Amino acid sequence: MILVTGATGFVGRSLMAWLEREGIAARAYEGRMNNPITLREELEGITTVVHLASSEARGRNRLLNHVDVDGSERLVEEARRTSVRRIIFASRIGADPLSMHPLLQAKGKAERIIQQSGLEYTILRSSSLYGRNDRYFELIVGLAIWSWPFVWLPGGGKMGMQPLWVEDFVRCLVKSLSRSTLINKTITIAGSEQLPYATLVQQLLDVAGYRRIPLPIPMLIFRPITPMLFNWWYWPAVSRYFMDRFFVPEVADHDAVFRQFGFQPARIRDTVSYLRRSGLAFRIFRH
Repeated sequence: MILVTGATGFVGRSLMAWLEREGIAARAYEGRMNNPITLREELEGITTVVHLASSEARGRNRLLNHVDVDGSERLVEEARRTSVRRIIFASRIGADPLSMHPLLQAKGKAERIIQQSGLEYTILRSSSLYGRNDRYFELIVGLAIWSWPFVWLPGGGKMGMQPLWVEDFVRCLVKSLSRSTLINKTITIAGSEQLPYATLVQQLLDVAGYRRIPLPIPMLIFRPITPMLFNWWYWPAVSRYFMDRFFVPEVADHDAVFRQFGFQPARIRDTVSYLRRSGLAFRIFRH
């Protein structure tokens, strides 16, 4: 039996659907990550945990440490007391406990907790994920709609991006369940296309049917104004975690997914038809 933390999130919803289609017994964790009693009860009879729970979308450092770091520590403590043998953890490219970027620091700390747990583990470090109802591509298009007639390009849009379709990431998670060769390994994966941010934005706007004038914004200006523009929201549209993409490259070998999991990730243009639907202008106001 598999337990999935963060099962109602962006990745979790897709994973639960995949597991159901594959006929793999799994259930969603229902409770707070820092509640040892609930964790102990939910882990009974579980052999594998797929750990997806994160507070990244909230854009708050306190919650990030509370859920991603402390929550991972509580999970490991309780897993040791039960029948859990393995944890599969969804991390990020650039994860480092000493990183100056809060999200990558939290992911790095969580990785270290899991690696030192004494349990078998597989850590999948991925680039940013996209798909319907994401907080990435839909956010880019939504902000471009509101910033008419311009589209902002932090740092001139030069940073290379290698996004991965969420369904391909979930496929890697599912394959990891049966791959003994991945036990106690940390794997880095990303999409098959590496594009400058400016090129990626133009491709997304073309699909969504919008024309905007590119407006390069120096990072020295853009980063300080982000908190002033968005951090007053309970669920901020653009957080400092979104901005980290322009400071830490999210790239990997183009054939990383194929070498580890035996399939080629989908191309961006073939998987973003969801950007053509109405209502994207208001997606940035939703969590």
